[in-house]
Amino acid sequence: MLGTVLSHYLARLAVLLRGLVAAAAMGPLGYGAWNALNLLLDYGYYAPCGALQGLDLDLPPAAVRDDRERAGRLMAGAWAVALLGAALFALAVAIYLATGPRMIAVAWGWGAPALMLVAAFLQLAIQYHASSLRAHGEFQRVSAALAAQGVLGGGLGLALVARFSVWALLWGWIAGSLAALVWLRAGSVRPPLVPGRLRDGVGLAWLGLPVFGFFVASLVLRSVDRMAFVRYAGTEGLGLYSLGLMAVGLILYLPEAAATVLYPRMSAAARGARDPGRTRDEVRRTQRALAVVLPPVVAVGMVWAAPVIGWLLPAFREGVPALRWLALGALMLSAATLPGYFVLASGPRPALLAVGVGMALVTAALVFGVASRDHRPASIALAASAGYGGFALGLVVLAAHGLCASVPERLGFALSSFAPALWAGASGLAACAVSGAGSGWTPLLLSGAVVVAYLPVLWWFGRGVGLGRLARTWLAGPAAGS
Repeated sequence: MLGTVLSHYLARLAVLLRGLVAAAAMGPLGYGAWNALNLLLDYGYYAPCGALQGLDLDLPPAAVRDDRERAGRLMAGAWAVALLGAALFALAVAIYLATGPRMIAVAWGWGAPALMLVAAFLQLAIQYHASSLRAHGEFQRVSAALAAQGVLGGGLGLALVARFSVWALLWGWIAGSLAALVWLRAGSVRPPLVPGRLRDGVGLAWLGLPVFGFFVASLVLRSVDRMAFVRYAGTEGLGLYSLGLMAVGLILYLPEAAATVLYPRMSAAARGARDPGRTRDEVRRTQRALAVVLPPVVAVGMVWAAPVIGWLLPAFREGVPALRWLALGALMLSAATLPGYFVLASGPRPALLAVGVGMALVTAALVFGVASRDHRPASIALAASAGYGGFALGLVVLAAHGLCASVPERLGFALSSFAPALWAGASGLAACAVSGAGSGWTPLLLSGAVVVAYLPVLWWFGRGVGLGRLARTWLAGPAAGS
């Protein structure tokens, strides 16, 4: 399992380096257009409208019973809806592009959106295979395939973007996706590629609707700023803003990885197949550990953002204030990752969906309202981060009812989730205000000051968490402690 974890980190590193090299090669204008184009990949992932989420819920029992007839019918039904959803999504994009000049097609014409639709379709196929294989216990094959996609796709883009611009990024990711699909189909479990009955797929979509709705709301929350740039501020501003989006992804990676490990245990506890008390304790301890470990790292990163970006990517200097606000918002959002998965597994799902949709709409209104009057990346980042914070607060409050027995315990859970992030974020912003451009020894001295200021918070909220034991449990993977 350690090899799998390392391969995922290597894949994430390849994608990160690809982003940095692409930013340097393409500049703010081109890199902003690339991030606008990525909206097609992000939203195309959800074209099946919950069928794949329903497959995640309904296929594992059939696989455990070795009911091959039902398992095959479910997989073929989900694939039918995925194909239909992909076709409708491609048609909607074509109509959108045909009805007027669009920023996602201005830089490179229709060819780039068309290739991104190909990448989105391949991503759907990968997700369909991954859901099917995980239900049959093929976790290692899925992990290896996704790591291969990131390493090959990111590596090709990294090597060729300086020469071939966006086409290297697109064709590189398509090549990595094809390699992942070949790897997924090389094992003993091969999901059907002939679509099944639409009725079976629609039933899966209905079953997966609450989970699908929550994930789409989360996507809207995290992409509405990009849409606001496309609508009001242009791709150059989005390019400056995109380094902050990269930072958001990095900050959320660790809590999302922990949630992926713990989610099967939460689901098993919700079904009565695992001790609920033990599972709640694991979730609470992991939540506290993440809440105290991430903030100082992010705060120090905020201090170093200006000198590092000024050295590596001087054309993106104006995006540093936006990066800092987005980093603080991502810290708040990271506090809601595990609680969100806990509510997904154990309920109440309708309340979770209501919170997700409600805060996504509020954030959209706030971000679009700000962007229509103030095109500066920092202003839009502040609005987006406020939405992140509201969304996170709602999820933590919902989860606290299931994780904690009494009102004082729930208040303590919420406090321990957010206080370290707020304290470290405030310290980081204060240090940034003092450092200015951050030359010489100033960033190093201010980093030390931020760490020293955080020590009382680390001591108070980190007591009894068992950080070393949690790290060993996480490295043990999804099957550990099941």
